[in-house]
Amino acid sequence: MAALLLSAGWAQGETCMQLTPSGWKEREDRKEDYLLTGLKEKIGILPLLNGGIWKPEDIVPPEGNVACGDKFLLPESKGGRERWILMDREGNECAHLDVYLFESERMARKEFILERESFSQLGDLVVWGKDVAGERGTWCMYRLSGKSVDCPEFAVRGNLGIDFWTGGRDFSISLPEVEQLFDLFLDRKNHIAAGEELNRALEKKRKRRAEYDREKKEQYLMDEKIGPEERRRMDPWYGMPELCRTIAGFGREQVPVDLLRHEEVLSEELQIPNVHEGCMHFALFHGGIEHGLYLGMFQELRHGAHAVLNPVTPWDDTLTRSDFIEILVAHARSRKEAMELLLKMRFYDPLGRKRDVRAVAAETDMGNSKKTGLVGDFDMFAGSVCAPGENRSGAKIASSVYFLRRNTAVMLVSSDPRYSVLSLARILDDRLLKYEKRLKTEQK
Repeated sequence: MAALLLSAGWAQGETCMQLTPSGWKEREDRKEDYLLTGLKEKIGILPLLNGGIWKPEDIVPPEGNVACGDKFLLPESKGGRERWILMDREGNECAHLDVYLFESERMARKEFILERESFSQLGDLVVWGKDVAGERGTWCMYRLSGKSVDCPEFAVRGNLGIDFWTGGRDFSISLPEVEQLFDLFLDRKNHIAAGEELNRALEKKRKRRAEYDREKKEQYLMDEKIGPEERRRMDPWYGMPELCRTIAGFGREQVPVDLLRHEEVLSEELQIPNVHEGCMHFALFHGGIEHGLYLGMFQELRHGAHAVLNPVTPWDDTLTRSDFIEILVAHARSRKEAMELLLKMRFYDPLGRKRDVRAVAAETDMGNSKKTGLVGDFDMFAGSVCAPGENRSGAKIASSVYFLRRNTAVMLVSSDPRYSVLSLARILDDRLLKYEKRLKTEQK
């Protein structure tokens, strides 16, 4: 460990110190002037838990790899970054950790809250969701990802803070595990060498990485040999979000699409490229599409996009902090493939629960090919896919909308059956239409 050298500003609370695997370093505190509107009041009313006031000499960072419950804590020093990695027994990096020591508990909370506010460019603390207090004075803020997973954003025990960076992945880290992390940095007797279990986890990680590299190399060589358009002809899901391939692979028991009857005459002619390729880009979704929503997750690929929108603040009677809207856009090769994927999308449950597929089909209102539906040139809509039966489309609440525009399939699902996604669907459909017209103008 490097010597604990603290600046004169530490005593006046002008700085906080970051603990790294190689020692302490100074980090400037954000000034009060940077606090967003209303944030001062939020910080001021947060109850303090009296988790302790620690000095730098009280902190005992683990030396080497140690066990942390059923996970492992590893020091990382590469790429100019020094932090710790929390790894599970399958070799998955659940989170990267930054550890800080602040002047006070209030300063610790303010720093973390302000960092997240600044990062997300949002003005309300509630966007993260739930905060949980532990028995030993630990306060943890969890991200509400819309899944049944506890993803911590940051945690504080007294003036000691841990910042979690998950890279957008949904790995569960429970409050007891967060408590164990603090115990590791506060008592040397909790340092237990990781041992052979870590070696097995690292070997699993190495094998996965080797397989991933092999597949990427094969894909690169194939693309170089035959070109992306020919690859597209060989693989209908090439260049689409992974969720498209997952839904397309559902068996008949999971997705009895014959229960969703329509009058469409479907063409099998391949149209490569799809006329909509490239129109569902990050900037469109980053704007929130609709006031009061922000982009919680986004994946853009050549032949589609996958996004999750979260509410900035709770709406009147809909969209609480734990709610979300999931959007999937797939630029298919033909009308027939687009329809097949769209029908399967209707049976997809974002929460991964088992449902009565016949009830799902019965609650679905089918569009038609005469363009008199709600959106697109073919549509289906219903109450929420996450809470079937609570609202029927007859109540004019289309909390789940699925539509086609030419050979593009689009799914919008709200986790709250009271929130209609129809206006969002029309915004996306308008985007598809405008992109078509622009291409026609350019071709002329």
